[in-house]
Amino acid sequence: MPRLAVERIAFERDRMALLVRVPEGADASLGARGADRLLAARPSLAFHTCLNDEDAPFAEVLARTSLPHALEHLVIDLQAANPACASDATFVGTTEWLSKRDGLARVTVNFTDDLIALGALKDALALLEGTVE
Repeated sequence: MPRLAVERIAFERDRMALLVRVPEGADASLGARGADRLLAARPSLAFHTCLNDEDAPFAEVLARTSLPHALEHLVIDLQAANPACASDATFVGTTEWLSKRDGLARVTVNFTDDLIALGALKDALALLEGTVE
């Protein structure tokens, strides 16, 4: 069973909205080893700006952040690294729990090209599957 399931994808004017479910609930996270593996695969994640409850850089909270939040940052990172995206593009996203008990969250990420965003989502899910403990 996948650790993170995308139940719905909706394209709004300039953003992709995902309904995602974590079977283990809201407490599922990468863990220290998973975060290390993810940062080794995508070192640029360490430099992401992140608004979080701890007011800490994303690299510091990655090991204990929720899987939907990690997905948000991965989709952003993969889009930003794509040479087909404008070099001056700024990518932002949000993660909102709809039901922590049920592990249901809404992740939104803006895009410049919907097909690149879908490819980034596919690659981000594959990366997460390989790093989640």
